[in-house]
Amino acid sequence: MPCTKCNSEFTLLTWKIKCSDCEFYYCSKCLRRTQGALYCDKCVILNKRPPDREKLMELRAKDLQDYLNKNHISTHGLVEKSELVELFYRRAIPVGNKKGPSRLANVLSGSVPNITFQTYLSTEVPFGQQNNVSVNTSVRTETYSDNPQPTSSTVSTLPNLRFYGDVKTSTPTPPSKYPKLSDFNSVEELNDLSVKQLKELLTLNRVDFKGCVEKSELLDRAQRLWNDNNQYKNKAFEEANVENLCKICMDAPLDCVLLECGHVATCIQCGKQLAECPICRQFVTRVVRTFKA
Repeated sequence: MPCTKCNSEFTLLTWKIKCSDCEFYYCSKCLRRTQGALYCDKCVILNKRPPDREKLMELRAKDLQDYLNKNHISTHGLVEKSELVELFYRRAIPVGNKKGPSRLANVLSGSVPNITFQTYLSTEVPFGQQNNVSVNTSVRTETYSDNPQPTSSTVSTLPNLRFYGDVKTSTPTPPSKYPKLSDFNSVEELNDLSVKQLKELLTLNRVDFKGCVEKSELLDRAQRLWNDNNQYKNKAFEEANVENLCKICMDAPLDCVLLECGHVATCIQCGKQLAECPICRQFVTRVVRTFKA
């Protein structure tokens, strides 16, 4: 397996070294030592704080998407590189290893004699004064003494120990559902959408709404989008013309143009997922929706 960057073969003189972040293999010439670890040029740019906008724009859109998704940041509906860079700036992404539960257990081990508590980071258990209270099963305890005693696997009790208060658990919030054109059976249903939902609908369908201030202006563009999509889709299937269908899914009409090459070959849903044009293999920087006159 050659080097990921320079494609040079690994030999006795050029060793195979793994990047500390992306874990791809590089030769020693293609890695840089930063903060005591070896990183490739791409990971050096992504882990730099504060980030460099010009350097981020030089990376591929796929590299930015992979890094954001790796840090649990959703990139749904974002294809343009400028949008990914703006999301990179808005979200604070920590750099470095986080302290795990073992570190917390070592700190707490010296506070109570002969007892070591291994707790989860998402729970808080304060101490009080009460006798003969059973220990919750979510907290694992280990007792050490000079004289070994038989242990029981059912319920263990500890003197002078009390657990009280609500246990704080982190529940993941469900992802917000973005509106789609297929969710609406008539154009009148668009009137129930809020301003935020109208903007999300237009953004996902690559419709420019710059200059629109009132909700009526956004609603007018959304209604035009729905009418154009519904009429043109039905017309394309009635005529059964293969030339007017998407060349990837063959299930939707041609309704977008790929930039910067300018080819019209896909529908809006397939075009947003492309990294390069299927005709000329040029990188796709932007997808613009087209309307039929």
